[in-house]
Amino acid sequence: MAFKTRPLGENFGLEILDADIANIDDAGFEAIRDCWQQDPLLLIRRQNPTNEEFIDFSRRFGTLDIVLGGQDPDERYPELLFISNLLKNDGSVAGGLGNAELVWHTDQIYREKPASGSIFYGVEMPNDVGHTSFCNMALAYDTLPEDRKAQVEGKRTSCRYGADNPLSSYMKNNLGKTYRRGLSEEQVKKVENRTPAVGHEMTLENPVTGQRTLYFSPNHTTEIEGLVEEDGRTLIDALLDHALQPQHIHTHHWRNGDVIFWDNARLLHRRDKFPDTHPRYAKRTTIFLDPAHFAVPDPDRPYPELVQEYLRAS
Repeated sequence: MAFKTRPLGENFGLEILDADIANIDDAGFEAIRDCWQQDPLLLIRRQNPTNEEFIDFSRRFGTLDIVLGGQDPDERYPELLFISNLLKNDGSVAGGLGNAELVWHTDQIYREKPASGSIFYGVEMPNDVGHTSFCNMALAYDTLPEDRKAQVEGKRTSCRYGADNPLSSYMKNNLGKTYRRGLSEEQVKKVENRTPAVGHEMTLENPVTGQRTLYFSPNHTTEIEGLVEEDGRTLIDALLDHALQPQHIHTHHWRNGDVIFWDNARLLHRRDKFPDTHPRYAKRTTIFLDPAHFAVPDPDRPYPELVQEYLRAS
């Protein structure tokens, strides 16, 4: 089955025009998966799935993560991460991540086994502010000079949640702009205790397409193993300077009903801040993508304990 598509940007991103994620047969799902395999960023507009439909669709791509996001998982829908700046009747926040600016990053790289797939359903989205930008690290790898590719070949990074000493110079003026701002100190410590420093390969490869990608995060990568700090920072800064060029970036202007798929193994992303008078409410599933179809970090490591507990109980 083939869907009609059109490019999101000049260099990457694909909009699927005639799909309904609440009613996708096996052939339709495989077509969408093939699109995502080829392009790290997909958009399907005008969607309205129930929570059950959204979860069931997402699960077809792999095992779903249970993300805390500063709050305990919803008892009815633990697979959903609610993202909002809205308040409940009791004054508590209806979701995480609020309305502050988020710097360039890739999700979960500070975990031993990151879940690399994100599907984000924008229920109520400000369409003139709070834009989300994506940087294509696979495209950045493709356009690296050969000598720079040789420098990253076989290298591993060390990453840590809430790192106060990220390797990237880009982060020197941005430490206060990470999503730590949305968490209490108690919540930050809770996550830090669960996530000691971990190592990951700096480049990943898709087993089907052969596409390669750079894999690191400006706000979580603290070391390149085997390099002294100064040399590691020089390399990270050079890679970021190359990656964060306009031709590698696409900025999405949200509409209600947008469903965005992004692959954290191939994309950095960031969000603009916006006034808290603009309501924002979204739901996100986080997926350990099937390593038979996607480049994934550390596919052989076990799932996090919380996911294992959920799988045993299911």
